Amino acid sequence: MIDKDFMQDLEEEEEQQIIEVKQQIEDETTCSLLKDNKFLQHYQRVLEVSAYQIQDETIDASHEEYHLILRSNEYSTIIDQEILNIHKQLKDVYHKKFPELEKIIINPIEYVKIVRLIRNAIDLQSIDFSSLLSGQQVVAVNIAAKQSLVGQLSEEDISLVDQLCHKIETLDNYNQKIICYIESRMKYIAPNVSALIGTQLASKLMAAAGGIEKLANMPAGNIQVMGSVKKNMLGMSRAMHNRNTGYFGTLEIVQKASGKLQNQIVRMLATNVAKAARVDNMKTCPKGNVGEDLRIKMMKRYQKIQEPPPAKLEKPLPIPDENKKRRRGGKRFRKQKERLAMTEVRKYANRLKFGLEAEDEIKDTGIGLGMLSQGIGKVKLHIKKDKPIGLSKKLQQRLAQTKTQSGGGTGGLTSSIAFTPTQGIELINPEPGYLSKVPDQYFNRESGFRTVLRKEREFGRQH
Repeated sequence: MIDKDFMQDLEEEEEQQIIEVKQQIEDETTCSLLKDNKFLQHYQRVLEVSAYQIQDETIDASHEEYHLILRSNEYSTIIDQEILNIHKQLKDVYHKKFPELEKIIINPIEYVKIVRLIRNAIDLQSIDFSSLLSGQQVVAVNIAAKQSLVGQLSEEDISLVDQLCHKIETLDNYNQKIICYIESRMKYIAPNVSALIGTQLASKLMAAAGGIEKLANMPAGNIQVMGSVKKNMLGMSRAMHNRNTGYFGTLEIVQKASGKLQNQIVRMLATNVAKAARVDNMKTCPKGNVGEDLRIKMMKRYQKIQEPPPAKLEKPLPIPDENKKRRRGGKRFRKQKERLAMTEVRKYANRLKFGLEAEDEIKDTGIGLGMLSQGIGKVKLHIKKDKPIGLSKKLQQRLAQTKTQSGGGTGGLTSSIAFTPTQGIELINPEPGYLSKVPDQYFNRESGFRTVLRKEREFGRQH
């Protein structure tokens, strides 16, 4: 038989080993940076260097602080990720007491400060949150506490919460010191980029590119997507998912812009950053005036885009001219005016007699016959007597030429058909004197053939 005390001691040892393994995993995941000697040495170096001012106007790749600044950018990104990991563990522990707090307070640093105030309290009305939260957030926290606030946490959970809060506060303190150092040196490395988008974002871009030289050689399209993370949105809607914002998505101007303007302002920022980085690489403007000018022009352009389109105004009619305009005259213009003048048929078609119903339209075209369809009015052909109707000179010459060529023959308008009251249709000769002109000696019985008679007469004379 196995002793019960031995079994109990064995179980306690196993539980203790499990707790130690969990604690070791938590320490590796949450406190790996705080226990890293390289990071601590780098932090001490940053504190030493930031104590004095730089005498040189610019910092290039050969400067001793150039690589220190790049490494500081990398550590700043690592610290942010470390804070997010610890914040996730803190939410898992404090979820037992106040589950709705993590939905109201999203920022890890603000969440830690609120947890420090509440800790294990039950009544939140006596706690003053006005120094940390806005009025709306205070009301939301109080309402959520009444609905979802659970009982108190155990002493182990409270101690764990205090430890996690202390780690986040320590990492945030380190990060603030490093960022302050980077911001104080960025105006010497990239003064124009810093003047355009700020020192913090300029340092992130330069760290991601690997230096100001690589950032200057990078196209604007690649700068635009720097820092963007491709999320797995399988089965999820992409309607509210902003793509290709990257590091520029942290700027206030991008966050306040609407969905349609966000991509546009990010493209403008990326284009101007590429220009400013090339100026900083060439060291042609160490005071940052080019970056400030680019920012002013970009903001003017952005304000112009945000303006609503101008309203369409109705164009007023021009002021009538009281003086009579000069009219064109001349023979050609008078002929054209006569040719295009309105005829009597058109005048009657445009008129309607008063009191009569309008006629039907012609196949729904909106065109009617007016007084012509009502049988009112008579159309008269007006011929000017002072102007005889005749043929043109050219046509007269052609007719005369055809007559001479035909030898005085009949024209094409003459006819051999005539209508008489006695016989009806009768064929007549249009030229009665035509047959009389033909000599009848060919068909006369007495005449005979000319050649024969002449030969007979000549033969009789001889004999």
